[in-house]
Amino acid sequence: MMNLKSTQSNLNFLFTSFLLIVLSTASARADTIELLQKNASVAYEKMMDAKQNADTAAKDAAFAEKKLASAKQKMAKAEREAEAARKKSEQAKIAAEQATNRWKQASDTLANEWGKSEVK
Repeated sequence: MMNLKSTQSNLNFLFTSFLLIVLSTASARADTIELLQKNASVAYEKMMDAKQNADTAAKDAAFAEKKLASAKQKMAKAEREAEAARKKSEQAKIAAEQATNRWKQASDTLANEWGKSEVK
């Protein structure tokens, strides 16, 4: 009987040990799952922030592209206007030179005619 009691005591000890191991493993597993849930939640929040930042950056880039296109159009218009002004200026300079030459010619002709009339 003593042997049976000893065996039963050993079985109780083994069963209790087994139960403690199972419970501690289950508790550790629950802690692991909780930690994984927290990590997943943090990763989700970071993903959402990154998506928001990407959306904002894409909108900023699109706006900057529109501003650049507008600035290029204004620059092209200004270049055309500057070229037109240069041409007009050159034409005005040529017209002024021609008018000066005509005036000199007219003055020379007048001076010659006066000179001829004084000699007589």
